[in-house]
Amino acid sequence: MMRNLILLLIVLIMSADYKGQQDALFSQYMFNPFAINPGYAGSRDAVSGVLLHRNQWRNMDGAPSTSTIAIHSPIKGKNFSLGLNGFYETIGPSTNSGCFLTYAYRLKLSSGKLAFGLRGGWYTSNFDKSKLNYNDPADHFNSGEMVKAATPSFDFGVYYNTNHFFVGGSVSHLGELGGIFNDATQTKLELNQHYILSAGGAFELSSKLVYKPSVNVKYVAGSPINIDINSSFLINKLIWLGASYRTSKSVALIMEMNVTDFARFGYSYDIIFNQLSTYNNGSHELFIGFD
Repeated sequence: MMRNLILLLIVLIMSADYKGQQDALFSQYMFNPFAINPGYAGSRDAVSGVLLHRNQWRNMDGAPSTSTIAIHSPIKGKNFSLGLNGFYETIGPSTNSGCFLTYAYRLKLSSGKLAFGLRGGWYTSNFDKSKLNYNDPADHFNSGEMVKAATPSFDFGVYYNTNHFFVGGSVSHLGELGGIFNDATQTKLELNQHYILSAGGAFELSSKLVYKPSVNVKYVAGSPINIDINSSFLINKLIWLGASYRTSKSVALIMEMNVTDFARFGYSYDIIFNQLSTYNNGSHELFIGFD
């Protein structure tokens, strides 16, 4: 019991600290840029959809589990794109969810395309006190109730791409927004701003091999800067194989396959090298996309 409690506290501190990083962390961001930048909406020049599930720190009680769904598309004959996405996440006794709409204005330049995207929606957080074990039944926190808080949330992103290069930047949770949990503590739900810069390219090494390097830099007040460095290769225009290194001491092995002309399947496995490594069997992420 004590061991499980300690592990749960570690999970909550590392994954849901309201003074640090709050947004879900994905390994396959290079195949799903819309998740981190609303300016990406419509950039595939087709209706594009994504289903993604991430099971973090497998075999650890209370570890984060995140599911997302998204769809976005350019509007025919217009200079803008629209998108819709939602997510559901569990971390120990807490759950977070949200649903968001995206509008992106796209400009055609001589060398590529530049887009400005705005995403807005509703973010909800629940905390189930009945899932906690109390040594003292008289503990005032032991009400067994589900406490909730909700707040609007807005993101902004800029995205530029050519046939061989992309660069983008985004900030999430704009403004001093927040909700109040509906219990006696009246604790405020605060969404800290997340700043992300990303860039990458695609280089044809031969008729059967394309090299795609990319980097993703993320900053949240109260947390260390997190940098992902990725290298992947497209083989025979069929399968992507790659790996990424994250400065938070983890490595991800990544695969994406073009199942049909319009459907893609991806998988990643994360290996961590921090204090949690002895308590779990890594993280798994599944991805299904279509265009």
